[in-house]
Amino acid sequence: MLGDIRSEHDTWQAMSASGRYSDATPLSAAALGVATELFLDHPWRRSLTVVDHAPTLLDRCRAASSPWPDDAAALSRLADAVIDAEALVDELVHGGSVSSQELNARAWPAIETWLADGETFLRQARISAPHRRPALPVTAPARPLTAARPAHRGP
Repeated sequence: MLGDIRSEHDTWQAMSASGRYSDATPLSAAALGVATELFLDHPWRRSLTVVDHAPTLLDRCRAASSPWPDDAAALSRLADAVIDAEALVDELVHGGSVSSQELNARAWPAIETWLADGETFLRQARISAPHRRPALPVTAPARPLTAARPAHRGP
């Protein structure tokens, strides 16, 4: 999800900076506004996955005990961004009337935070994930189980 958002962001930035579509057609101010609205809407929809899953993963991250203790500040910013996004989702779910401009204005800071600090999160989440025990190698063919003899019972 972060990769998709980053790719769309890079495309949008290049288009905004050049004033042209990807095929070099000039971009009008109105078209740029529409492209910006579409760009902001897509990452918001994709970030809902982060809102659902990131809190649990962030709780597992322990930057202080990792090789990158300085990541704690980034993880804190990410946690705050999730809290802000959760509040916005809660407002939308419970019938709050939020215009697309307000939605974009409130969602964008969280998305920006994830774009800036997402790699830190991924690094910390990977190192904090529970490690599975490796499967034992099969070195000998399995032998069939033999029926056990009944134990001798005394007289």
